[in-house]
Amino acid sequence: MKRLGRVLAWVVAVLLMLSVAGVGAAGWYYSGLVIEPSHGSSYPVEVVAYTGDLVTLRGGDDTAAPGTYGLTWDGGNATLGAVVSTGGGNVARRVEKVRRGTLRPGVHAYLDRWMWGHEDPGTALGLPYRKVSVPGELGDLPAWRTEGSSTTWVIAVHGRNANASEALRFVPLFHSLGMPVLGISYRNDEGAPAGDGLFHLGATEWRDVTAAVSYARGQGATGVLLHGFSMGGGIVPMTVRRMPGEPVKGLILDSPVLDWNAPIDLGADQRGVPRWLASVGKFVVERRTGASLDDLDHVRHAREFRVPVLLFVDDADASVPVGPALRFAAARPDLVTLVRTRGGGHVGSWNTDPGRYERALRDFATRVTR
Repeated sequence: MKRLGRVLAWVVAVLLMLSVAGVGAAGWYYSGLVIEPSHGSSYPVEVVAYTGDLVTLRGGDDTAAPGTYGLTWDGGNATLGAVVSTGGGNVARRVEKVRRGTLRPGVHAYLDRWMWGHEDPGTALGLPYRKVSVPGELGDLPAWRTEGSSTTWVIAVHGRNANASEALRFVPLFHSLGMPVLGISYRNDEGAPAGDGLFHLGATEWRDVTAAVSYARGQGATGVLLHGFSMGGGIVPMTVRRMPGEPVKGLILDSPVLDWNAPIDLGADQRGVPRWLASVGKFVVERRTGASLDDLDHVRHAREFRVPVLLFVDDADASVPVGPALRFAAARPDLVTLVRTRGGGHVGSWNTDPGRYERALRDFATRVTR
């Protein structure tokens, strides 16, 4: 019996070790979905018909979103307008313009909230611009800049696995105000230094935004607006928390990650991952990066902010829950102007209502730069 007891004890110990190892491996895998960069495009939408000014699409999960979008495929791009009909798994939309390439049945594409894919201000908008390098902590960071007469610059900070082209929709409005736009990259972007090869969710990336502010000041800027999207909308608040007193006149946050717990939990729910395992993933994220999710929770730190904030959220956002942003706005009504849209999805507030977005942007930029 004693021998049997020892054997059972060993079996239980081994099973516990295997269980812990399995949980640890699952937590490591799930953490990787959050902090390991993944560049490249996928094309989940198929063009099943194209006649005149009407295209019929199948696939994807957002092809019926209201508003104006690009349709981007390998070698081509078109501008899409209103939804005309839906049914049988297909969505028919107006085609406003085929900008490049050949739109035809069989093409695989994606609905493009950026409008013009991975282009630049010259090819997308016909605006003069320059490619520049921003000296950063880890090395030179590729960027582009448009010109303007104002000494207040806009620094555009893109989202996770994205690039500066995400800001192209807003360059014409800033250009009309005479404001130069600096579209930056940060660590782990394609062409940028990698550091340890992991996203730190804003805990270190803010230093690259600080480098961009220093670059702008060296080029004659006396003030800046920081325009952040998604993860960039979390990096930007961290920047002003870490560099008080710098010439930041305002923040523009579009579908921002103001508390990483929310999108991590949502991602777990969408994948059928139990919340307890998501908690393990968060623990591993913190251990792999040295970041603190509590420190990255800007709602928790809302009282630290001193500059005006223009905040865009869309209720159909399936990537970043709007709850933290709404709580941030409620905590700082003295600073935050909230614009809430419906149907555009993640960073889709402009697409669902460009006129409303641009009016809010113009009013905010004019007010804070007086």
